[in-house]
Amino acid sequence: LIENVNAMSEYFFTVAKTILQIKKIKGRGLMLGLEFDFEVGDLRKQLIYDYKIFTGGAMNKKLLRILPPLTVKKDHINQFFEALVDILDKRK
Repeated sequence: LIENVNAMSEYFFTVAKTILQIKKIKGRGLMLGLEFDFEVGDLRKQLIYDYKIFTGGAMNKKLLRILPPLTVKKDHINQFFEALVDILDKRK
């Protein structure tokens, strides 16, 4: 389980670094956060309603919290980032 957490965390950071709208990547293991330069409330709503992807909120309104299960796979991370990029591309 720990090996999967470490590998998927590294993969998550690698993919997240390719998305220009993400200003900061926070976290350790699979307790992750993506910080943007805009409030993420609408982004969270789109992820849940349009893509059935639940994300967490934070005191920082510009931070999108990601708390996947410890058994998460690359396919799940890819699905999340595909949805995120789709939403971000529509915001332009």
